[in-house]
Parts: sequence; C-alpha cells; structure tokens
Amino acid sequence: MREARAAVREVFRVELPVAHLGLGIVLVACAAMSVFWSPVGSGVVAGAFAALFLAALAVTLFRGRRGWAAVLATYKFSFGWANWV
Repeated sequence: MREARAAVREVFRVELPVAHLGLGIVLVACAAMSVFWSPVGSGVVAGAFAALFLAALAVTLFRGRRGWAAVLATYKFSFGWANWV
C-alpha cells in the first residue's frame, strides 16, 4: 500500500516551472481568444481559472496550510496540468 501511494504521488508531482508553463498557456490562449474570437470569451476563460484558483485556495486554507505554502500549493494545483500537455 505504501509503495502504491508513493507511485501515485510521483505521477502527480508538479514542479513550479510546469505550473508557470500552464499559466503561460492560459494567458496565450486568452490573448488569442480575445483577438480572434471575442474579449468576452477570453474573460470567461480567465474568470474560470480565477474561480478554480480561489476555490482551491479556500480548500487548501481549510485543510490547514497557511501563508505562502497555501498559495504555492494552490498555484501548482491550478496550473500544474501543463505537465501532461
């Protein structure tokens, strides 16, 4: 059981540069959407990621992390999906 949990943690481990890449992808997608489609759509996508970040931050704070550690964990959760892109 311990080995299985360690393997799962290793698969889902996210480093900070990967989260930066995810944020960059979101920003580029929002900019492209604003130019080629509509600024409202870009605002909806940016708002959805902001809502995801705030909801994850609330959960992280509720679970006991405080300060910068909570923000960093939430940032990695919100934008760490770039690891699989």
